[in-house]
Amino acid sequence: MSGLPARPCRYHRVVADTLAEVVAAPPAPGSFSRTRPWLMTWAGLVVGTAVALVLVAPAFGSRPPAGEDVMAHLVRADFGIPELVARGRLDGWFPRFALGHQEFLFNGPGLVWLMALLRAATFGTLSNTGALKLIAMGSYVALVPAAWFLARGFGLSRRAAGVGAVLTPCVSSPFGLGLQGLFGTGLIPHQMGAVLFCLALGAGLRLLDDPRRRWPALAASALAGLALTHLISVLVLVVLLALCLVVLAPFGGLSWPGLRRLAGAALGAAGLAGFWLLPLAVHRDLRGVVTTWGTPPFGERLVALARGEILLPAGLGAVAVVASAFLLWRSVSGAGGGRRRSRLATALAVAPFAYLVIAHLSLSGLGGNEVTLQLANRGLGYAGLLGVLGVAAFVAALTSRLGTAGHLAVLAAVAAIALLAAPGRDAAGQLDEPVPQMRAAAAALSRLVPDGARFATQRDYPAEIRRTGVIHPETWLARVSGRNSLNGFNLESSSTPWAALAPDDLDESGPRTSARRMSRFGVTHVVTTGEELFGDLTASDNFRPVWRDPPLAILEVVPGRDQPRPASQLSSARPLTGRLTVARPEHLAFEMETAVPSEVTVALAWSPKWHARLNGEPLTLGRTRDGLVRFRPPPGPSQLRLTYRPDPWDHLGPAVTLLTLLGATWWLRRNPRRGREGEGVPADD
Repeated sequence: MSGLPARPCRYHRVVADTLAEVVAAPPAPGSFSRTRPWLMTWAGLVVGTAVALVLVAPAFGSRPPAGEDVMAHLVRADFGIPELVARGRLDGWFPRFALGHQEFLFNGPGLVWLMALLRAATFGTLSNTGALKLIAMGSYVALVPAAWFLARGFGLSRRAAGVGAVLTPCVSSPFGLGLQGLFGTGLIPHQMGAVLFCLALGAGLRLLDDPRRRWPALAASALAGLALTHLISVLVLVVLLALCLVVLAPFGGLSWPGLRRLAGAALGAAGLAGFWLLPLAVHRDLRGVVTTWGTPPFGERLVALARGEILLPAGLGAVAVVASAFLLWRSVSGAGGGRRRSRLATALAVAPFAYLVIAHLSLSGLGGNEVTLQLANRGLGYAGLLGVLGVAAFVAALTSRLGTAGHLAVLAAVAAIALLAAPGRDAAGQLDEPVPQMRAAAAALSRLVPDGARFATQRDYPAEIRRTGVIHPETWLARVSGRNSLNGFNLESSSTPWAALAPDDLDESGPRTSARRMSRFGVTHVVTTGEELFGDLTASDNFRPVWRDPPLAILEVVPGRDQPRPASQLSSARPLTGRLTVARPEHLAFEMETAVPSEVTVALAWSPKWHARLNGEPLTLGRTRDGLVRFRPPPGPSQLRLTYRPDPWDHLGPAVTLLTLLGATWWLRRNPRRGREGEGVPADD
């Protein structure tokens, strides 16, 4: 029996022939697609936008949007907008978290720049909180038309693209893209990047066949913006685009002119973002550690997807598999409506599923690194987005013979599914107001912590949420108090990540060790959020209570014998006196005195851009094993001045960007009306 060829039954032949007739048949006279193309364009966009607005409506209000990382984003903007953007600077030293780092070196300025633009457009009437909320909600809504554009890039009809636009809110991943990542984790740059991702990929697919210069220009601009906003999404885009090219190649979907245009767009994007990419490439030795989620085995991930526990509503994942099979069958049977559409339909059918396999296999086969650790989780939302576009193509094909009323009914049904079953549909909202003691503690920190010093906050997740009323109390206190915090955020950018994690061990190291470590890191005060740690620390002479309102307390760090106060930011293994006399972000000055030659450590992350003068003479700064600045003063009184300055790469990068802009202007003006060659964009059907 196993060696005999399978013999399809008559029922299967009838179903296949009927489906082929539905898909391949031209629209009937007077049908929706021939009489109202404008309605095909706008119906899905309007319905999808309405669905997205309804889902994010709970976030309206005066408080920051919900999300774990929201307060940290606001801290970065509170510093970056007045200190860097308002002064016309591309980057600079950021002292607010850990022991400081260059603010935009590894995570680009896209979010902060857009917040600054919105504030400038409203003449400063919009606060940083309001700007961040507008971006969070606006980027979620903007993903609807961006997904429509991407669907058209994959050759989908206007009808199918409209269905895809309405299905877009059904995609939600806690690792980014959708309601859970946006309002649960607070991954606002990722949601912003998703819009640029769709524009870049959609334009990249178009320029393979269409020589009009709008597509390379759009692809390069969107890709550069994506790099400046969310670099991880660029990695995902590279993999997905490579998969599409691999699928298109055997079907004759690639040509040398198209590949040259694609390469030119990629080079143009690198040039536009050169002011940021060049320092990033040169100073990778300052990179911290990758912070991400654990990745489950591939089988567990598939089970979670099938059950609707992640990414898509229950059952929609199975429909996506059926839709993929349908797209492949349509391409093979030639019922896809043209060579270009058949090729792109094959790519759309294969890419999301192949991506999931490759992302998980790369992690298990190549081991964890800064690329493989991110692909499986951060790219999950993008795979889901391509999956629902495949579902949209399937639904549109099955309903292609319906008239106007029928198509609107389909959109209404899909909208109902999105509103009732979208994962994370209850996630949108505002950040919870903490317990009253938190605002009192923030006011006390603002008064107690000197300029240039920092405080540390006990971490006790998740019990700290119940006691303080807010997730991540350490970033909340840093933002509201306006004082620097040793607790870290964006540890990828910090060259001293282990210092930023030191507050997590306050309850394990013992009071004496904890006080010595906090003093070395320039921590003048420690915030406890639980009674047990408060009792342990105050039982010694190393911590002195200065404020208390249970369950919170603020303890002053007592320096070791013959050591300066932590506010000086200086420490040594030998007797030392000293103080901090100038405490600006990029200009620090110290006075100190030692009896014998000894190495002195500054509570500051080392960077080659820090320049020193000791007693008026140039000094080469050293670097401790854990990344702090160190130097050796002579016996007696000394004065140290530190200045943070750009290096030659910070000047070469903007020059590359300027040259790219000039070259792009010449290229666009050289022959702006160049016509189509070969197969153009999909017909307006």
